[in-house]
Amino acid sequence: MNKIDKFDIFKLRGKLGKARDWMNDHHFPPRLMFFILGITSTIWFLIRVIPKPSRASYPCMQVAAPLMSGFFVYFFSLGGITLALQKAKRNFLNAKYIAAGLLIVGAISGMIFSLTRGIQDSIAGTQVETKFGPDDGPNQPMGIPHGVNPGRVVWIWNKKATNENCTSNYDTKDWFWKSENIDEKVVGKMFGNALNQLMGKDNVTESWDLLFRSFNQRKTNVKKGYIKGEKIFIKINQGTSRWMLTQEEKETGYHYPVNLKPEDKLRRTSLGPTETNPYVVLEILRELVNEVGVNQSDIAIGDPMTYTWGHNYDVWVAEFPDVVYTDKFSTKFGRTLITPTKEDLLYYSDKTQKDKLYDIIEKADYLINAANLKPHMSAGISLTAKNHFGSQARTTAGHLHYSLISVRSKSSNGGYRKYRVLVDLMGSKYLGQNTLLYIVDGLFGGGSSETMGPVKYFMPPFNNDWCNSIFISQDQVALESVCYDFLRAEWNGINKHDPSNNSCENNPNWNGVDDYLHQAADSSNWPTGIRYDPDNNGKSLSSLGVHEHWNNSEKKQYSRNLGFGKGIELVSIPDSLVKTKTSAN
Repeated sequence: MNKIDKFDIFKLRGKLGKARDWMNDHHFPPRLMFFILGITSTIWFLIRVIPKPSRASYPCMQVAAPLMSGFFVYFFSLGGITLALQKAKRNFLNAKYIAAGLLIVGAISGMIFSLTRGIQDSIAGTQVETKFGPDDGPNQPMGIPHGVNPGRVVWIWNKKATNENCTSNYDTKDWFWKSENIDEKVVGKMFGNALNQLMGKDNVTESWDLLFRSFNQRKTNVKKGYIKGEKIFIKINQGTSRWMLTQEEKETGYHYPVNLKPEDKLRRTSLGPTETNPYVVLEILRELVNEVGVNQSDIAIGDPMTYTWGHNYDVWVAEFPDVVYTDKFSTKFGRTLITPTKEDLLYYSDKTQKDKLYDIIEKADYLINAANLKPHMSAGISLTAKNHFGSQARTTAGHLHYSLISVRSKSSNGGYRKYRVLVDLMGSKYLGQNTLLYIVDGLFGGGSSETMGPVKYFMPPFNNDWCNSIFISQDQVALESVCYDFLRAEWNGINKHDPSNNSCENNPNWNGVDDYLHQAADSSNWPTGIRYDPDNNGKSLSSLGVHEHWNNSEKKQYSRNLGFGKGIELVSIPDSLVKTKTSAN
């Protein structure tokens, strides 16, 4: 799928949805809606596919196909009904009353079926499932919590972290990652304080030491701290650099374009998506090198599938020139070329495929997963698990989308107990099981899809400002559960962040978005016939963490906040954001 079609699908789905909504508002009869949408989709499909038949497999064509097919089912059925009635008439005239009666009954049944099925299928082609949100209610924990403080997630918020006047778009070029839009001292203190709260220590040196010791005890059953020479890979999120940069920009340091032609609408609207903020990673580097004592050359940073953006590299290399900054394609501009592993290392548990990873991941003693807080057009949400779509060694991650909630831009794979590739990524000994710390950068919350820039969030305490938040945990399932609750509360279909793109305002509320978290937490939630074994070693995954939903978006309390000795504990800074009772173990 080329990048134009990737955006065609968003535009087409939005246009069809708007057309459907307009007809509903103006009380169009369902049958008339069926005819209009059926004819329109058929014309669109034929115009696109006849000149180039391979386009039939494009996602945008798959949006039009259900409407077109429903339309044709109706007419083919109608033709059969007409023939049946004609034959019934002849039988009646020849006094064959029983045969005539059976043909009439069959024709009537066919009419009912074709009308209802055709119309339902066609209208369904422009809709997501009617059931929204998670199936499990508040405070119903499942799974086994991980961490020194089991199930603890720390959320730190400070409105001084960002410039509230930042606009972050191409016209102003006032990008969210620019130094004038981030107070790096505030961000540094936020991350350090969050780490101390997570580990229950008073300084970051002790916190990192305990973090390494607890991780190694779980991984190797030896409670040891960091040892000089061990390798650390920081997995960041910046997938758009793979397809957004022009050849000229690739030849000049992977920086954002300064001048674009007016007709280059695609890049104008897609530049500046919510991806890794350089200043969160800068603080991690400072603490690893200056507090833990890690050699710069033993730390690598990157999104293996793609390029390292120039604006990130410039911030990091100025202070840490010997860190390994990865690149899949080139050794120019201080980047280090990485290569796919010789053997497949990731085995998908539905037994349909397997993948190589990258040498930088295979050789790492520790991973740090630094993701972003944002919705996603196919997964509903995009956090630390989805971040590893960029860790496998194919050209794209398109081959993994079949297991997400939205297949070809419809939530047609929603619900629960379905195979989810995200569980394999979380359970891989090279990926989730080798991760020291999970981080979700929420300084600028993402827009309605992974390719959009940040938007201001309405829910308290954000109150129409940037999110100004960082979330961290040792428990990946717990962290993703908390961030999911934030996203589904914000992107509830009621808040309007982008009036021109209303069709995307409830992606995190598709039913089954948290199916992968249910399955990662407890094997009793696995689909029939699936046994998660991403390392292909014959050992099924045990619980990867604890999942539950908060009591409500106002109090944001989980089971441990309510005094129960199980489930998630959300610790907030300042602590007034979440009220916590005394634990009742």
